[in-house]
Amino acid sequence: MDKEKRIMFITDILNSTTSVYFSTFFVLYFFNVTNYEIIPLAKYYITAYLFIGIAFILISKLIKNNYKVELFRIGIALRALYVALIMFLKENIINYIFLVAIIDGLSQGFYSYPKNLLNTEKISNEDRQKYSSIINTVCQFISIIIPLLLGILLTYFSYVEVGKAFFILFVIMYIISFKLKDGKHNKRKLEFNKFFKLIKANKHLRYSLLKPFLSGLTISSGVMYLIITLYKIYNFKTNLNLGFVTSICSFVCLVACIIFKFIKKKDFNKVMIFSGFISFITILLFAFFPSKASLIAFMFIDNLLITFIALISNMTVTNYSNNKEIKKDLKSEFYLIIDVMFMISRVLGYTLLFLVCLFIGKEYINYLMIVPAISLILESMIICKLNKEKS
Repeated sequence: MDKEKRIMFITDILNSTTSVYFSTFFVLYFFNVTNYEIIPLAKYYITAYLFIGIAFILISKLIKNNYKVELFRIGIALRALYVALIMFLKENIINYIFLVAIIDGLSQGFYSYPKNLLNTEKISNEDRQKYSSIINTVCQFISIIIPLLLGILLTYFSYVEVGKAFFILFVIMYIISFKLKDGKHNKRKLEFNKFFKLIKANKHLRYSLLKPFLSGLTISSGVMYLIITLYKIYNFKTNLNLGFVTSICSFVCLVACIIFKFIKKKDFNKVMIFSGFISFITILLFAFFPSKASLIAFMFIDNLLITFIALISNMTVTNYSNNKEIKKDLKSEFYLIIDVMFMISRVLGYTLLFLVCLFIGKEYINYLMIVPAISLILESMIICKLNKEKS
């Protein structure tokens, strides 16, 4: 593994460690601060994901001009600022929902857009399955240990006090990012006219751009996981219980990542069809019959079969970005549109959650899971079509 690939590897691991802190445990903290109201949480996520999209648009020209590492570094700094803001505001975060959400959104946008492109450049298509399997396996080991550790720590220390350790992790990420190097900076224009003509002429490119819209409702920070997290909080209640449950789920996910390493590319479509169908049925069962049993069934299928869907889906689209029509001149445009599609679907999902809570009642949010169920089966079908096109 060369130096830059090693830096990407370490960065992915550190980011995976921090993401545990910002997922389940942040939702529980925010939920406690807002007196268990979902509407402020929905407002937060709508704002955050809207500003992720705004960040993508703001930096798109600089990305095209090959300032990816510099922007990635700014993204890390903004993530550190976000943690600092949480530590500074403490329980007053409820009075600054939009400010914190904006910083969160901008930091994720500045981080993820250049990071996606750096992943395609530093890791070849041939190495991607092996790299993805290794990085996901290591990250899952971390995801087994960290939730349990956080559950114990948050039993004795506040969320804000524990946040100091994660602030330090972002500082480390910032320092090691100086080992990454951009290619030569240039002055090039975004060529959307050329890109949209290509979309019109290439149905498989259209499929690859529909994938993030569907993922934005499900496996890529979609409303599906917030609903599941809320039900986990209702059912398991304490930080310690959530830590145990999250660690067990991560162990199942680890098994899936290890198995993925041995799945042959010619079998990807069989895995996608089976995983998509079983996941579809499981999510619908939870949507209509929400209970502790159906929640546990979802968590098992999520960390096993939906993990397969996510790994194969992400690898397929990332590899697709390296085809000859996109790789040379249009990769920045490709990832900008992908990230905007993510933004649209995430905002749509959280807006639906907001509207259901506002006009119908939070006790009916389980029915929203019908949308992710449909999205996931459609994504499985689309990825199968893309894999057939490549074979």
